[in-house]
Amino acid sequence: MTTETHTEAPAIVDTVKPTADGFGPIVVKVGPGGGRTQRFTGRKVGESRQVTRKAVEVVRVFLTHKGNYVVQKQIAEWSEFSLPENWTRDWKNWRAMVGIGEQDWGDFTVEVVDSLEALRDQVPPKVYLTIVDRVSHPLIQDLDI
Repeated sequence: MTTETHTEAPAIVDTVKPTADGFGPIVVKVGPGGGRTQRFTGRKVGESRQVTRKAVEVVRVFLTHKGNYVVQKQIAEWSEFSLPENWTRDWKNWRAMVGIGEQDWGDFTVEVVDSLEALRDQVPPKVYLTIVDRVSHPLIQDLDI
């Protein structure tokens, strides 16, 4: 296995080619403004995005190679976001302008829990059900049909 050196700031979640079981190196932002990163081996098993009047809240969940769950939460408050001067010129592309998708601003927290039961209170109910399904079944199921 080779390691890659990042010369520029990594994305919110930076993944490299996963292995056959879906696990690979993952780098996530952490801390106020996402100024630090943490690295581990795992695979993404769920994500939730909620846009409110005050902020965009994103929860990402990863299953680590050792069986723990990493919960990265990002809160990007609108009051911290500055729109481009000429936002009216490209108003049809508003989703990209306000960072819906992969916004890289805001504050990030990372928490590690050791079981699905401990994860239940950390994520929205629908995301929890998705994660339970993803970890209970193979990533790829070959059907003999």
